[in-house]
Amino acid sequence: MKLFGFPISGILEILIIATAIYQIWKLLQGTRGFQVLTGLIVVLVGLTLFSSVFHLRVLTELLRLFSPSFFVALVVLFQPELRQVFAEVGRRSVVHIGRQQKSEVIEHIVNAAEILQREHIGALIAIEQDDVFMPARDTGTTLNAQVSADLLVTIFYPRTPLHDGGVIIRGDQIVVAAAIFPLSQVEQMERLLGLRHRAALGLSEQTDAVVVVISEVTSVISVAYKGKMERHFDPDGLRAKLTQILV
Repeated sequence: MKLFGFPISGILEILIIATAIYQIWKLLQGTRGFQVLTGLIVVLVGLTLFSSVFHLRVLTELLRLFSPSFFVALVVLFQPELRQVFAEVGRRSVVHIGRQQKSEVIEHIVNAAEILQREHIGALIAIEQDDVFMPARDTGTTLNAQVSADLLVTIFYPRTPLHDGGVIIRGDQIVVAAAIFPLSQVEQMERLLGLRHRAALGLSEQTDAVVVVISEVTSVISVAYKGKMERHFDPDGLRAKLTQILV
C-alpha cells in the first residue's frame, strides 16, 4: 500500500526513527555530555556533506567505516549520563501526581513562601515538570523527602548546611537541596536582582521548570517560567500562578 505515492512501511520507518531520535535527544538534553554530543554530530554531518559535495572518496570511505564505531563510542563516552537518563525514565511513571496532590504541593510551597517572606529569608525553589536538568541535581544534596512547608523553611533557614543554592521538587518529593542552577545571561535584568533571580531565570530558560524565588533583601516573591520573570506576588497570587501553570 502507498500513501501520497510512498510505501506506508517506509513512512512508518521514518516516523519511528525520527521519534526515537527526538526522544533520545530530549532525554540527553541538559546532561553534561549534551554539548559534546552536539559538537560531534555537527562535525560528522559537516564532514559528510563536505566529502559528498567535493567527491572525496577516501574521506567518504573513512566516515563509512567509522559510523558503526561512533555509536559504540557514544555508549562508552556517555555511560554515566545514559544510566541517569534511563533511571529517570523508570521513575517518571511514578512521579505524575493527580490534581489534588499537585494542589497540596502548591499549598506547602505557598505556606513556606509566606513564612520565608515574613522572616526576610531568601529562597530558591524549582518545581520540575517534564525536563530534568542533571547538572543542577549533581551539584546538590539528595533528599528524596516528602514536600512540606516546615521542611522547606528549615532548608532555607540561615546558617543551616543546605540553605545556599536551590531546592528541586519533582512530583510530591523534594529531590535535591543546595543545588546550583545555571545563571541567566540576560543583560536587561534589574540591578537589584541578585544571583538567586539570575539562577531562577537561568533554569527556566533551559527547562520547563517553574522557579519560585524570594529575595532576602526585599522579601519580594517572584516566579520564573519559560525564560520570563514575574515579580511582586503575595501568597494568594503565588498560589494562583502555580495552579495556573501546574494544575
